[in-house]
Amino acid sequence: MNEEEKILEAKSRLKGAYVRENGDAEFSLFTFETVKSVDLQLNFQKSSILSLPMENKGKGIFETVVKNLTPKGRPVRYRFQLTFDDGEVLTVKDPYSMWQDTYFRWSIIYDHNKFRWHDENWQSGKNKNRVSRLSDKNNNLKPVEKLSIYELHIGTLTKEGTFLSAKDKLKGIKNLGFNAIELMPVENTYSFNWGYDGVDKFAPNHTYGTPDDLKTLIDYAHKLELNVIMDIVPNHLGPDVAQLQETGPYISGCNMFGYKFNFENKYNYHVREYIVNTALNWLINYHCDGLRVDMTKFMESDFTMKQMAAEVQYYSPHSFLIAEDGRDNDERVTKKFDIKEQKENENNHKSFISKVSDNRVHLSSIGFDSEWDFPFHKQIAAAILGKWEGYTCSMEALDKACINSKHRVKYPMSHDEIGNIDGTRLLTKIFCQYLRYDKELEPSTLAHRGQKLIETISKGEWAKMDDHEKQGFLSSLNCTTDIDKINEFYIDSVQKIKLAIAKVYSVPGPKMIFQGEESINYSYFKFFRKFSIGREKCLESKGYEPGLDAFLTSKMSENIFDEAHKHIFESVSLFMKALNGFCEENDALTVGKIEKTTVHPLSKLHAIHSVSGDNEIFTISNFSQNRYEKNYGISFPEGLWLEVLNSDETKYFGEGKYLNGDVLEGKYNYISLPKYGFIMFKRIDNLD
Repeated sequence: MNEEEKILEAKSRLKGAYVRENGDAEFSLFTFETVKSVDLQLNFQKSSILSLPMENKGKGIFETVVKNLTPKGRPVRYRFQLTFDDGEVLTVKDPYSMWQDTYFRWSIIYDHNKFRWHDENWQSGKNKNRVSRLSDKNNNLKPVEKLSIYELHIGTLTKEGTFLSAKDKLKGIKNLGFNAIELMPVENTYSFNWGYDGVDKFAPNHTYGTPDDLKTLIDYAHKLELNVIMDIVPNHLGPDVAQLQETGPYISGCNMFGYKFNFENKYNYHVREYIVNTALNWLINYHCDGLRVDMTKFMESDFTMKQMAAEVQYYSPHSFLIAEDGRDNDERVTKKFDIKEQKENENNHKSFISKVSDNRVHLSSIGFDSEWDFPFHKQIAAAILGKWEGYTCSMEALDKACINSKHRVKYPMSHDEIGNIDGTRLLTKIFCQYLRYDKELEPSTLAHRGQKLIETISKGEWAKMDDHEKQGFLSSLNCTTDIDKINEFYIDSVQKIKLAIAKVYSVPGPKMIFQGEESINYSYFKFFRKFSIGREKCLESKGYEPGLDAFLTSKMSENIFDEAHKHIFESVSLFMKALNGFCEENDALTVGKIEKTTVHPLSKLHAIHSVSGDNEIFTISNFSQNRYEKNYGISFPEGLWLEVLNSDETKYFGEGKYLNGDVLEGKYNYISLPKYGFIMFKRIDNLD
């Protein structure tokens, strides 16, 4: 079976309402065995419903084909009417619905063949900037280790919050040197939402636009040579207006997020296939390059994970899978299949999938290509903030996390750490560490008061106040911090953000930054969701109202800077661009290996020597507030070393005093080092 045939087969297995290229539409439904009959109901006009009986294939499967049903003009709506053995009648929407503009009952027929793509060279692997899991077989493509990911949320990226308005942001993301965007889930949810409570797993969120709009965004991203990663949620079904449990035996109880999928009980074959097909849908129909798979440990089915990996590798071989697993970097998750298990032919593949479906394979290798690196994140956050989620600053622990990170996705903070609990960004979280109050307050209250001060400073309002006004403003927040220290603390917070990002980029493997963190964005990113149920419980856990106001205050476009702070914004963005540029030019920072690390616990210094062939990079990170002017002693690796990046450069909002202009030899050297500083040295062959 060639690649084109594989794609056609993958499309046909996506069930629901599959529109063939000739305009005929196949309809299929998996439902309860107690359903005696199913009628397909077509709604061409609001007053006209055509009901057609579907053929009972046994064991809950019903199918039919409608000739020449290519949608023209008004969308054709459809639903399934179930008649149970006891006479009960129920109408349900399609579990495989590709287009929903309402949450209830009716789905819309969507023909994936109609959209005209313009990314043929990208899809065929002819563009060297495409990231592919087959890069080891084709050196023209980038490996997963070279990913530089910009994580974004469609609803908050722009004021309009749509797929089409997001297009306008992509050039800026590309200009900062990122080579991939990761879309937080766009599964259709109950109104505005982070995306992790999807109830229509195959349909893009209708509040963002149509399926064609999403394809237009992805097509444009590929034109800009940006890889697209889609975040999908296989561990639960959202609790709001969820109808899937009424449709068939897809659900087996609940977990902490919502309804749990029936991956390990009777009828699990169809449920596993359903969730695997969600992955193929975004890869095949929407041309996504990779998937980030949300909280895979809560799937409670490593067999389903392995089946997803095997099916993706077969039907979409260039595509890559990134797990958010949360089992402290369990090596099995990213261990590749034994070649004896997965061979490149149809019969062997189907035989293997049959074994996985029956739980007759071992789980020493699950086959994902990467995963979010929780241990690294926790250590870098603790190093920057002093403490984080039970961890305290430790250079030894950070060193271990860097060494063990390998091919995993590293990040200072994702949407979770920014959005959960208090909804404030890294800038505010750092700044709040410096503030003092006249009484003990709840953490969320402290964060929101710190946020108010950050907003006042960034807008330039603080600078316009006299000392009396400043003291009065702090008093209104019950803040006892010395007014003369506020600007210093703000600047130190910016330097720490630069250090956190730089540290991520100093460790080989894929990197990720959440929207706005590359430019000291100070808007909230709160958890927001319109609720049909469960609001009170969420309000209690978050400490703020997770409704419309949380959504609106999380919009990126709401930031306002005065000229002085706009300059800081631009300087940090330039630093981000430089880091991406050095990663693009130096394989030691992406596909390389850590040759040696240096740890100075007392002075809070950590250094990494990474190597790829004849490319060698030596980075030094200073997590302390101490400055050194040609008097910090540290051993350099063998060779000649040239400073190529220093966070203290004035163009990066540094002082410009703690630079190292001379070529240094591989021996014990005394160097200059800024506080909360980051320096990158590159090995050179000679002095020319």
